[in-house]
Amino acid sequence: MRINSKSVTLAVVAVVLMVLAGFVSARFILPTGVFVAPWAGIISLAVLLAAGTGWAILTTVLALIIMFIFGTAGWATVIDILLTVALLAWLIGWQLPRDQGVTHQQLIFLGLVAGLVQLVLIEGSLAIAGWLFDGQGATVWAFVQLGFSTSILTALLYAVLTPLLAIAVRWLWQHWVTSTDHNDSEK
Repeated sequence: MRINSKSVTLAVVAVVLMVLAGFVSARFILPTGVFVAPWAGIISLAVLLAAGTGWAILTTVLALIIMFIFGTAGWATVIDILLTVALLAWLIGWQLPRDQGVTHQQLIFLGLVAGLVQLVLIEGSLAIAGWLFDGQGATVWAFVQLGFSTSILTALLYAVLTPLLAIAVRWLWQHWVTSTDHNDSEK
């Protein structure tokens, strides 16, 4: 994880975009409160796939702290995004050697994995919220049904936008941040 002014600037832009995405994420009303779809995690996954695990964890944690302070992310959203980033970081670390980049096919696969993970985590958190509400299976099923459309939309957005944003962030990282490193080493 090389630190220079351009990489820090890109991380700050990613944090700001995540916070802004937290404000425009889909919300739906449950009997226990409002559930926010974790759309901001798409940006942290793009940073993970483009810049690496260190920058992704840094931007994710900073953005989630700010989102939690502003009230745009609850505990379910924070846990959801952190688990998704951790799982994809583990998959990348397990699947690839350190010096090899992620190919386009692997980006599509990781986007699909991220979408499936989001679907499972959102529906799981809704089932837990339903169980904690009154402990009856009918309530759990009602909570899962209430959030199904939003969780499907979030899973599809993760599956489609994660590879696309990762390609854009990777191009920006390679042409803006890494080109500076090569120019500095030539001097």
